[in-house]
Amino acid sequence: MKRVTSIFVSAFLVVVVAGVSFGQKKADSAMLYKVTGKGLAKPSYILGTFHAICSTDMLPIDKLTGFVNETDQMYLELDLDDPAVMQSMARGLAMPDGKILKDLFNAEQYAKIEALLKDSVGVPIEMVKSIKPSMLSVMVATSPKSLGCTPGAVDTQVMKAATDAKKPVFGLESVESQIAVLNSQPLEKQASDLLKLAENPQKQINELKTMMAIYKSQDSEKLYETTARQMATEGEFGRRLLADRNLDWIPKISKAMTEKPTFFAVGAGHLGGNKGVIKLLKAKGYKVTPIRL
Repeated sequence: MKRVTSIFVSAFLVVVVAGVSFGQKKADSAMLYKVTGKGLAKPSYILGTFHAICSTDMLPIDKLTGFVNETDQMYLELDLDDPAVMQSMARGLAMPDGKILKDLFNAEQYAKIEALLKDSVGVPIEMVKSIKPSMLSVMVATSPKSLGCTPGAVDTQVMKAATDAKKPVFGLESVESQIAVLNSQPLEKQASDLLKLAENPQKQINELKTMMAIYKSQDSEKLYETTARQMATEGEFGRRLLADRNLDWIPKISKAMTEKPTFFAVGAGHLGGNKGVIKLLKAKGYKVTPIRL
């Protein structure tokens, strides 16, 4: 449960993505960008992260550490260095109003969910009966058995580099705001997605592995395009999960790097697209340069 708590907000973005197709990588697409101009005394950096990924697909932490060391502070989506943040995230796992999984599924569907959790995660359904279905999807899709590896998170790797160097770590948003976004997706839709996963788990797992391959290729635009196709069916929830949060982060990013050179690390799906962090920063007058590792 501790592993799920640490990744549940951003890993959810990975779980809902489907329909991946590879195309030619764009020359200006990367997972790491340098931000300069507009009066900045020193460069800042923005990294797209993947929140549950096999070590073979992870970007080289030794190279990333070098860029972390060029800055004076770090901003993640949340301040994962703060124990109080982790505790708040744990509280956000539960369904509202005392609901449990049996309230969302009939007997046949419930049996499928029970079998999925036992086979993929090795936990009895009674232990997680009050957890939101979307979070259970994360547990299943990112379990070691599903992925064939023990996944790690890029966020925690770069955060360790910062804390080892005694650099302060902050969050771009609060736990409460992230939970509010996730709560905007109806439980019925979450339950439907979990049932689809139970009926064809390998399909979702294969899609997640393909997403890892896109991440490893360092093509943030392709990752965004893939994400956007799936999120187009999510309506207001999709907008709140991506575009609205990007817009909310920009003034905070601008303020932070004006004060000090800063290393930012956010989910890779937030970088690309016309309403992504990279184009929003360019629109504000910053020079944003891709860095291939």
